[in-house]
Amino acid sequence: MAAPARSAAIQIVRPPDTPKPETPDRKKASDATQRLCRNVLIYGSCRFQDQGCAYYHPPPGTDPTVVPPNAPPTPKATTLNASAVPYATPDKEARAPSGLGVEHLAAPVFVPKTASLGETSPQQFVAAVDGADDGRSTRSEWMNAAPFAPPAEPTIPPPPPPPAPVAPVAVPVHTYEEGLATYEQPMDASMFMAPPQRRVVPDHHLYTAPLPHVVGRQPMRSFFIPDDLRRMIHARQEATYANPGIASSLPSEVHVYHSLVPLGNPATQSAVSRVYHHPGPAYRANSTIDGNVYCLRRIEGFKLASEAAFAAVETWCQMRHANIVGLREAFTTKAFNDNSLVMVYDFHPEAVTVADEWLSQESIARRRQANVPIPERVIWSYVIQIANALKAIHTAGLAVRGLDATKILITGKNRVRINGVGILDVLAFDNATPMPLFQQEDLYNFGQLILSLCSDYMQPGQHYAQGLEYIGRAYSLDLKNLVAYLLAKPTAMKSIDEVLRLAGPRILNELDALQTQNDVLESELGAEVENGRIARLITKLGFINERPEFDMDPQWSESGDRYVLKLFRDYVFHQVDANGKPVLDMSHVLTTLNKLDAGARSREKVMLVSRDSQSCLVVEYRDIYKCIESAYNELRAASKQPMGRR
Repeated sequence: MAAPARSAAIQIVRPPDTPKPETPDRKKASDATQRLCRNVLIYGSCRFQDQGCAYYHPPPGTDPTVVPPNAPPTPKATTLNASAVPYATPDKEARAPSGLGVEHLAAPVFVPKTASLGETSPQQFVAAVDGADDGRSTRSEWMNAAPFAPPAEPTIPPPPPPPAPVAPVAVPVHTYEEGLATYEQPMDASMFMAPPQRRVVPDHHLYTAPLPHVVGRQPMRSFFIPDDLRRMIHARQEATYANPGIASSLPSEVHVYHSLVPLGNPATQSAVSRVYHHPGPAYRANSTIDGNVYCLRRIEGFKLASEAAFAAVETWCQMRHANIVGLREAFTTKAFNDNSLVMVYDFHPEAVTVADEWLSQESIARRRQANVPIPERVIWSYVIQIANALKAIHTAGLAVRGLDATKILITGKNRVRINGVGILDVLAFDNATPMPLFQQEDLYNFGQLILSLCSDYMQPGQHYAQGLEYIGRAYSLDLKNLVAYLLAKPTAMKSIDEVLRLAGPRILNELDALQTQNDVLESELGAEVENGRIARLITKLGFINERPEFDMDPQWSESGDRYVLKLFRDYVFHQVDANGKPVLDMSHVLTTLNKLDAGARSREKVMLVSRDSQSCLVVEYRDIYKCIESAYNELRAASKQPMGRR
């Protein structure tokens, strides 16, 4: 029987808290035959068993971990996880024989952690410890375990010096964590860290732009005409060309005007005007000369006494001012079955009078209920515009002679115009009264108009002192002084220049608002400039495609540039779906024609297919654009050639 070999397993023992003196009577297993062959533990057999291997080889069919009968009793075993066993790290300098004896034959089999990762469950083994085990294991014990060193000689080296005492940290067996076994890379493969990877920063042009801030976003309506401006234009167009029906009592034609439509409230059409002292209905009519729409102011029951009364009308017709409704002509007629005076003015659709806007019973009741007077900014705007008109009228040697709230039109937002000029010059023709007196009357009526706007409770004939007191409480002192100047009995002749001087600082505000509005309208106009470019492209395509007079001309045959244009026309207007039904996609037409309009600078390509789907062309939009221009220029040149040549 061969001598038992020495064990090659790793000694896993509980290190003593204090060094124990070695007893001389303790038997040390130094014989190599008592050590179990390491090949048997690792491979299950040893190929050098019959070639002189000095270690112990258990009989076949027996468990190599079973202690032989003659072996000394082993201490109490503790069940540990295989992952808690440190790796065996051979040291080149550790050539001394191991101090393991026959009592360690039941040591656990060493299994590397990397090899056990593929197992479905961790291996359990029994670790031998010296003395009684209290069922606890500490992290410091496993950290201080000696690494495995293969023995070079069958001699027993002296025991290593005891490790430095480390404060133990008790960890229960059932809560022992595998990651707490070791911390050094040579002892735990899971602690190996991959080399740091170099972070590659992308190029700056690859970064996406951040989302725009909510404040910087523009609503959809900002890309089109503002809604209020569009509604205003549509309302004016409707008021200009609406046809509610021709009244049977109106003539079909008056002078050179036709299609008369009554304006204003029909109930007050025949009422006597408090300014003209005659009924003065108004009509909308179309001119047969220029086709424009005009406003006809008819003065009923008028009989002309002198032709000199029309002398002032010629001066009024020559005046063009932004705050005056332009007078075009005046004539008398019997088309209404009476002697009527007709004054033709420019037509301003959707216009209302200042009296209807601010001085009607509904408006006054609404302001009194809200206890909010007319804004002073609005009043100053009216004052400056009317003063501007009076300055032009008085400079021309004329007078309004009928400045009243019912004769001031609001034609836009805070835009006012003096209406009905020249009527009293004909109705109340007076050569004896000097014109400066009429101009003084204009200034007084101007003051009355401002007073009625600022204090709407004023009654006719009431002294203006009470109104000035209210203006001093509700408005600024400058406005009060202006009204006081216009209504006071002058010691000298009043002048419109003094009115402009009193309103001087407010003129700058009106000028600023006017220029701002002008900028807005110019920007909207710039967005609509050249909006007929697509119509011009369609017109050119219509001129070029399928001209019958060039059927026999080889230059105009369906080849080359003309064939490309024919296919492009089919691509734009003759689209069909999978079932052969026509596709009426307006967005496709507009998008394609817009691309063609920009084709002179675009390299975008489009695929054109013939009607029989037998030929296909891929061309750029700029090539199509050049074909259109070339063919159209040839047509222009052919149209200018004399007869008989082409």
